[in-house]
Amino acid sequence: MDFRATLFDTRSIQNYIFSGNRLKTNIGASYLVDRVFSDALLPVIREALGEGELDDVTWRTVEDPDWSQMETRARVGYIGGGNALILFRPDETEDTLRDIVARFTRHLLAAYPGLRTGAAIGILSLDAAGRMTSPHDLTALVHQLKDEQNTVFPLVNVPYTGLTLSCEVNGEAATSYDRDEKRFFSAEVEAKLLADRKSDGHEAPAEAELWRKLKSVLPTDKAASFLAGFAFPMEIGELGQRETEDYIAIVHIDGNNMGQKFADCDTLTKRKNMSLSIRQATISAFTELLEKVEQEYDTYSSYLTLHMKDGKRFLPVRPLVLGGDDMTFVCAAKVAIPYAKFLMEALMEKHIPGCDGIASCAGIAILPSSYPFFRGYEMAEQLCGAAKKRMRVLQEKRDCDSCWLDFAMLHGEQAPTLEQIRAEEYGGVLGNLHFGPYRVDVGDGQADSLAALLCGVREMRSGSHRMPRNKIKELRRVLARGAHEQREFLAQLRYLGQSGEAMRLPQVEAWKPYEESLWHRGRTPYIDVIELLDYIPAEKGAE
Repeated sequence: MDFRATLFDTRSIQNYIFSGNRLKTNIGASYLVDRVFSDALLPVIREALGEGELDDVTWRTVEDPDWSQMETRARVGYIGGGNALILFRPDETEDTLRDIVARFTRHLLAAYPGLRTGAAIGILSLDAAGRMTSPHDLTALVHQLKDEQNTVFPLVNVPYTGLTLSCEVNGEAATSYDRDEKRFFSAEVEAKLLADRKSDGHEAPAEAELWRKLKSVLPTDKAASFLAGFAFPMEIGELGQRETEDYIAIVHIDGNNMGQKFADCDTLTKRKNMSLSIRQATISAFTELLEKVEQEYDTYSSYLTLHMKDGKRFLPVRPLVLGGDDMTFVCAAKVAIPYAKFLMEALMEKHIPGCDGIASCAGIAILPSSYPFFRGYEMAEQLCGAAKKRMRVLQEKRDCDSCWLDFAMLHGEQAPTLEQIRAEEYGGVLGNLHFGPYRVDVGDGQADSLAALLCGVREMRSGSHRMPRNKIKELRRVLARGAHEQREFLAQLRYLGQSGEAMRLPQVEAWKPYEESLWHRGRTPYIDVIELLDYIPAEKGAE
């Protein structure tokens, strides 16, 4: 049966969410993006067609719906991953669909300024099971959206207001006066701030939605007491970093080959079920992390400055994007790698239709609290891309999925891309000083595994023959130099060992080839170990 269909998408999501350097605007923007179709598009459709003429329940509650039965003028095909598919009866006119798109985008200009969306209108052929038949399948609508992205550049902020004051957050005309902060902001920034602000004694919409989302994957009895006495930080300075170690981390985790997995769904039923399952799995994994944080919270006081407000303890982590096949969160730098590792392993345990587990890759940007937030997020994305590149190489060789993680430290004026930073700051005489990305889903028997790296950190920090700080600094210096300096350093280590001052390189079984000359096949793992010494929590009693 042929249906009229409209496929909506959201564009430049990262620019919209991370354009400001204030955590509150990032949180509010993420909430607006997450809810734009449910809170803005669906009411517009009801307004245009009639209150009872939209079915937005069946796709969520019925696992195997009959797509040929349509008792209302429109129904939701699925909402997820920044997209929304709306089906209409075949007798609806194209003008009706265009009117809905026009109403929706007009509403966005006022209520969601700055948020870019697109829409493709066409025909979708479905049988009762939701099987799509070419040429009227979802692919045609997707291609239409892609073409529009390259040719249509909508103006999503009202320009030429006559006001000359610029917003300090995004540089747009400051047309809105914020009564709480007693400052002028652009309409876009004000909308984001209001989404994450309490009003009339009610919890901020973004906070309420986050807690609802997290509790939705828990049993009712468990949800009632979930993280009682805890709260998420609202400012970057509340994440737990110390004044002398004022570093945070932006972590971006993305599922592997998810686009292909969705493309392999030959029915709308499979696609919407996969979308719902992935959302459930992502939220569930993050909920499990938060339960772990609650259990070990008291141990954090040895390396974090923990904050409280209104009787609630602040968690050292704040999710910004959560619920699709990717997630982004900000946290204290010292917990970034342990948290990312936990989440990636938890996702591998989640079973969804078409996957035995969700393999993923991660990028971790470690940066000062005052560093431009959007720059940090861009770097986290590039790092995730570097990890995915390593994953694809292995996939081509062995036809297997794998999980990889990469990280970088940002500070001061640096080159704009990861590739340039690695070339300029990690170029040694014998090769590149960065050893990653690191594979997460294997043990320490593999040289480029995260387990081996963490083992190296433990050894260098607390091994029985650990090097003092001055020797660690010397090791970092000689690694960037030639083979002669490195031979002298190793000879000195051996001499000190014979003279009773026992010290040696980290003892990692998979790194034996590197102990002879510090390098092996143009690579060395020791710079990464040195860099992470300050960003991996010490084990209790280790120091």
